Amino acid sequence: MKKIKFISAIALTLALGACDNFDLPNPPAQSWPEPDGYFENSGIELTPVTETLNLTQANEANRFVTVATISKLVDFPEGYTLEIDMEVGDSDQFNKTATISSVIDGDNVTVNPDFLNGAIQQAITREPGTLNVPARFVAYATRENTRLRLGGIDATYCQELLSVTTLDFGMVIEDTYYFVPCNVSGVPQMAQALKMENTAGNNVSPYDNPEFAVKLEVPEDTDYYWVIAPASSMTAGTDAVVYGCSATEDGMSGKLDTAYPAGLMPINGDVLVTVNMETSSYSISYAFETLYPVSGLTTQPKNVMQLYTDDYMNYYGVTALNQKWTLYTQVDKKGVVFRLDDTLQPETSENGYEVNGFISSSSATELPAPVSKNCLYYVDVNLVKKTFDVKALETLTVIGAGNGWNLETATPLKASSNFKTWEATDVEIGAEFKINANGAWDFDFGGEQVTDINGQQVYNLSFKGGNMPAEPGTYDVKIDFSTMPYVLTLTKK
Repeated sequence: MKKIKFISAIALTLALGACDNFDLPNPPAQSWPEPDGYFENSGIELTPVTETLNLTQANEANRFVTVATISKLVDFPEGYTLEIDMEVGDSDQFNKTATISSVIDGDNVTVNPDFLNGAIQQAITREPGTLNVPARFVAYATRENTRLRLGGIDATYCQELLSVTTLDFGMVIEDTYYFVPCNVSGVPQMAQALKMENTAGNNVSPYDNPEFAVKLEVPEDTDYYWVIAPASSMTAGTDAVVYGCSATEDGMSGKLDTAYPAGLMPINGDVLVTVNMETSSYSISYAFETLYPVSGLTTQPKNVMQLYTDDYMNYYGVTALNQKWTLYTQVDKKGVVFRLDDTLQPETSENGYEVNGFISSSSATELPAPVSKNCLYYVDVNLVKKTFDVKALETLTVIGAGNGWNLETATPLKASSNFKTWEATDVEIGAEFKINANGAWDFDFGGEQVTDINGQQVYNLSFKGGNMPAEPGTYDVKIDFSTMPYVLTLTKK
């Protein structure tokens, strides 16, 4: 299966913690409860500011910044206090917004520069600089616990484009980083450097996603050392600034710093290295194209229904297993082999259809399957967390509008001897349908229609996919699990 993009091997949380302290940097945008009602005939006119707002200067001076001025307030209810919230948007359409409170100082609408910086980070970008920031305002009349919106349910005022110089991020994250092999003395071999890809795509700011990854092949029986170099070092042609490693006990993750020595690769073969330059951390995992779950009398892994990946970490797919199985990484059974980590007890679900646990490349114990016969399974394996999960699919049935979504009357599909194809004839299909497993809603398949030609409606099938639309009628149904994406075909009768 062709890889679409790298996915992070390090958990990345960009959410900003709560902060009420004016002097703390980059606090979150704030949200407010919905108003109790509205003053539709009351409104306000605001005049936008034109000068660039420098949040760094305002923060250093410990002062709020003026984001608009009040030029008129009409029909404001007696006995209420005026409050104004500022909405920062990702564009002039305000599809994504962050809201902060303001402080009214005379005719000026002012905001905490830290809060404004946090709202920009939440709605637009975390990359520092001078930005054009879409902004608009919502006005309220408040009294004790009552908060009423001025102008009606959707009323906003003074949509403007503010020029804002944001706060310094506190560290420099470059656009590009390189994985650099080292010799046995730990000296970087800059000419052999491999460019790392941003795990969110090339058009994403490294401040919004500071993770970079590279897939490489590590030779066997060799001490393989490495460092990380920023693009600035590569451009300058020097290894004066490179990041070495301080590894955890298993060597599969650790911290990065210019004071650390070169890291030693703990595994060989196809490897994925992911770094997070904001947290100065890294992780290492295997990066196999596919995995081969081999079970029972099967002697040729090439005949096995494989597990596929989009990110070199999570592998998934349907496959036939017979009680015990082994996970191979190469079709010829060479390379890394995974079995059960028998130091940790696997767990079986209450209904007996599912087993999960941990895998190990140094164990001799085969992996378990929950059903004591040859059966189709949906398998999930995570090579970073070293986990496995197998779900038995003893029966597959067609269910949908054609039978009133009734599990008891769903039409069963018959499996081929190798479980790669499943078929049923003369099935009544309604406007929507799915494939159910085991006569319950724990496991099912849905998908998307891809073609409708010559009386055949074809779908790409996926585990827990959406309801599949169809032209109501009587069909022969066939599922093909031999390739990815899995294919379901309806043939009109």
